[in-house]
Amino acid sequence: MAEQETSTDAIVRAEIAIEVMNQARAIVTARIYALEQSDPAAAEALRQRRRELIALQQRIRVDDQDAVETVIAVWGPRVKDDTRFWAEL
Repeated sequence: MAEQETSTDAIVRAEIAIEVMNQARAIVTARIYALEQSDPAAAEALRQRRRELIALQQRIRVDDQDAVETVIAVWGPRVKDDTRFWAEL
């Protein structure tokens, strides 16, 4: 049985998607730390959102390029614009 080769481009794109999700999680984590003392309920709600981001990140697979490109297209612009990130989260 011949093994299917994965292109370097596909691997790089998957790594980009993972990094984008890392950035999204970092943004949420920073906000959690800022809210922990003043608004514990809001901090807990953000922890749940962060868990959802982790789950999304864990589903990124190099062999699912449609999903990889969707993550990059949707989350990439969000992590570059703080206002957009919070409006669309």
